[in-house]
Amino acid sequence: VEIHCSYRYPSRINATVERTFWFTKLQDKEPVDLRTDSKYSGRVQYRCHEKSCTLRISDLRESDSAEYKFRFITNQDVKYSGLPGVTLSVTDLQVTPPGDIMKNDSVTLTCSSDANPAAKYTWYKENQTLLSEEPQLVFSSIQSSDSGQYYCTAQNELGRRTSEAVFINVNYGPKLPSVSVSPSAEIVEGSSVNLTCSSDANPAANYTWYKENQQLLQGPESIYHFPSISSEDRGNYQCKSENQFGRTNSTSLVLDVQCKNKTSANHLDIQFI
Repeated sequence: VEIHCSYRYPSRINATVERTFWFTKLQDKEPVDLRTDSKYSGRVQYRCHEKSCTLRISDLRESDSAEYKFRFITNQDVKYSGLPGVTLSVTDLQVTPPGDIMKNDSVTLTCSSDANPAAKYTWYKENQTLLSEEPQLVFSSIQSSDSGQYYCTAQNELGRRTSEAVFINVNYGPKLPSVSVSPSAEIVEGSSVNLTCSSDANPAANYTWYKENQQLLQGPESIYHFPSISSEDRGNYQCKSENQFGRTNSTSLVLDVQCKNKTSANHLDIQFI
């Protein structure tokens, strides 16, 4: 940002200006030159000539909000300050976050920055540069793959600012569950068996297990466990995945349980007399 000042002093004063500077605060009742203020180190430039002086501040920060005043000192040690000063208000670069987001919604992120000259914008996702260079990043039909952290930068010839990141969380109902059995080989009575139901959902789904349409188990666990399976556990199994955005049922899994082989031996005792 640049702040301009032109000044004059009474012609009856036979003096020359020896020193000019800008300040925002006093120390021991004396103005502190911005060039000596550590807060502005490397960010302040003066362009002063023929009774005019321009202050240029680069890499603006919210903490730069203040009233800026100009002061000059003559060779007769006469000191003048321009009052009131120029009030500068700096607002940080911001990305406006959306509310709850559902898959296929139209979503717009807005990057806002007050800049003169006008700023050019760049959008980033997880530190990857996106193609959009507009202050608004538009998703016409947002997908789960669009979830992540987004931020923007605004830049002109006077500096560059980076916004805080916002997290985009795309909600969606469960996708078609898949059901698997472990072990996948032949299942024999007495063995330990797991049925697993898996379904992609955000937020995570709860699961309900059924055998022949009779409910067995409900909750966040996706595994139905048989510690020692029996022939009575044969049948058709199905799971349902559900969150607040939807529900869906798996296809049926036929579970076959083999009986253990039982062998017996007949013994014939022969006695000779």
